[in-house]
Amino acid sequence: MKLSKRYLITIIAGLILAALAGLSVFKGMEGLASACVAGIMTILTTYIWGETKRPSNQNTNENEK
Repeated sequence: MKLSKRYLITIIAGLILAALAGLSVFKGMEGLASACVAGIMTILTTYIWGETKRPSNQNTNENEK
């Protein structure tokens, strides 16, 4: 998936959850608001994890014995 597409999906999902969280606070549904905040945190964590470079299996220092 391209970087711009992943970023756009992240922004759209975050905005939807933020709007839903705000609406649920005004309607007195704190449980739904908490779930929306947890969803926003999950989206941010997933986006950061997807953008993080992890070491590959071809690390020459570990393969030499």
